[in-house]
Amino acid sequence: MEDPSGRARRARVAVGLLFFVNALGLTTVLPRLPEIKADLGLTNTALGLALAAAPVGSLVGVPLTGRLIARFGSAPVAAVAGTALGSGLPLLAVAPSWAALAATYLALGAADGVMDAAMNAHGLRVQQQYRRSLINGLHGLWSVGAATGAAIGTAAAGLGVPLTLHLGVVGLVAVAASGTAAAWRLPGPDPADLTAPGPAGEAAGRPVPPPSSSADAPAAGRASGGVGRALRPLAWVGALAVLAGMGEDVAGTWSTLYLAEGRDAPPGLAGLGYTSFSVAMLLSRFAADRVTDRVGAVAVARVGGMLAMLGYVVVLTSPSLPLSIVGFAVIGLGIAPAFPTLFHAAGHWPGVRSGDGVTVVSWVARLGFLVMPPLVGLVADSASIGAGLVLGGVAAGAYGLLAGRLRPPANR
Repeated sequence: MEDPSGRARRARVAVGLLFFVNALGLTTVLPRLPEIKADLGLTNTALGLALAAAPVGSLVGVPLTGRLIARFGSAPVAAVAGTALGSGLPLLAVAPSWAALAATYLALGAADGVMDAAMNAHGLRVQQQYRRSLINGLHGLWSVGAATGAAIGTAAAGLGVPLTLHLGVVGLVAVAASGTAAAWRLPGPDPADLTAPGPAGEAAGRPVPPPSSSADAPAAGRASGGVGRALRPLAWVGALAVLAGMGEDVAGTWSTLYLAEGRDAPPGLAGLGYTSFSVAMLLSRFAADRVTDRVGAVAVARVGGMLAMLGYVVVLTSPSLPLSIVGFAVIGLGIAPAFPTLFHAAGHWPGVRSGDGVTVVSWVARLGFLVMPPLVGLVADSASIGAGLVLGGVAAGAYGLLAGRLRPPANR
């Protein structure tokens, strides 16, 4: 049963706001990428390199998150990062050159990465208060933010709203929501260990009863501190995070350009690929908790990876624009449960401190976000954007095939 206390409910709203604005900020820019590309006279490769600055910033910022959480708490860290993200968003609209655009993405990527790890850590803490799974639903709120951002960006592009006004308003919303989340968070320091009895791999995405204190855990199962120490036991989970990130990021980042250039879609319709992708992710994540409880996290990951790969096939082979948009929805439907499952598995991995496990998955996933934009851009300039999308389909399929590695070694 859910904890009826007002504190727990307010904290759930708070962490939900963090997930929402984390997605809202950078996704609202995606439908405006063709405009930014044209204004700065960029090639696909140059645009891809500028976009890759965001994961570079994340790779620098995320490793610090474990220490920041230990010192200040996960929710305050996430709220400060959300404020930085909202404050910096309008700078994308006034970047005068490729270098300025890349520098802005670098800073925003660092804020996004820190916020991502911290809000997931706090989400797992809130989940413990409810004694049932919430993490997929929280990621569903992320998808609500992504769909909202994409819809706002698409509408703004179609109506010719100035980019500065568009991003300025969205940035103010992000700052206000982050401040509210800071006030409603769970008080006190984060527990060092969320590990509960049971196979963490199969429990990913399932309700995990919280121990009354970290001292209640068996001594042999207590988590050791340090992100570096968590890398080795979570190596396979990290590899799956890279593949999932690649499968998700390719569709999300390049859908608008693919429909605009590969399908000759007008600005008002080109953003519908990303919108359908985001809406499908939203619906899938809100349904994923119950499905995972019935068939297990590994089965959901396997089927989801294969379904996402099928979506890429539909996008690339469909003879019409509407079918391509449907294909992006299928990708979102399949890949949506991946990161909630990965974060939960890492946050409850035996012998790994929860904050460190979440930080490791968030950091390693950024490697996929770093590699994909310039690689897809290079392939797009050499062949076509469609050829670049093939890479996302391969990564999604590999994630599905290797999903059994979500189980800890002792449970395989």
